[in-house]
Amino acid sequence: MIKRISIATFFFVLSSSLHVSAQFINLQLKIEPELSATVEQNLDFGTVVTNSGEKFINLGDLSMGVFSIKAINTQSLYIELNAPDYLVNTNPLQNSRIPLNLNISYNNMGIDDASSSTPMDDNSIYVKVYEESDGNIINQDVWQIMYLYVYGSINVGNIPNGDYYGEVVLYVDYD
Repeated sequence: MIKRISIATFFFVLSSSLHVSAQFINLQLKIEPELSATVEQNLDFGTVVTNSGEKFINLGDLSMGVFSIKAINTQSLYIELNAPDYLVNTNPLQNSRIPLNLNISYNNMGIDDASSSTPMDDNSIYVKVYEESDGNIINQDVWQIMYLYVYGSINVGNIPNGDYYGEVVLYVDYD
């Protein structure tokens, strides 16, 4: 995430023909971040049994991952989901893997509604934070919220019991 902060400084000099005086101004700035991301709900495949086959979390399921991004309504975001192809066993002596397939959709109309979300091609997109369906910004609030939904599947074959992990990273960059 790249943050650009500009601070302008102004000097005021008042003069008269008889004497010169300066005026000092106590200036306090409150700088808020231009973007914040929150995990609203973790993606959760739960406990699975060996040889149970493919387990799906569909868009809209209660166990899908949900993120919210709060940003200035005029900002454009680049969003990318990077996920491994496999989950691997935490035991370094085991080389077993679970295939992982994740997808991501977004809703930039200011509502948390997966059914009206749009899937991201190749799990990445460049999009405005808030946009009505016709492309015009109607709600003029400075801060808007965009929702991201992560869903997908794992395929559990004949693998040993244990804990399996993989690092899934959601990149959010803004202009």
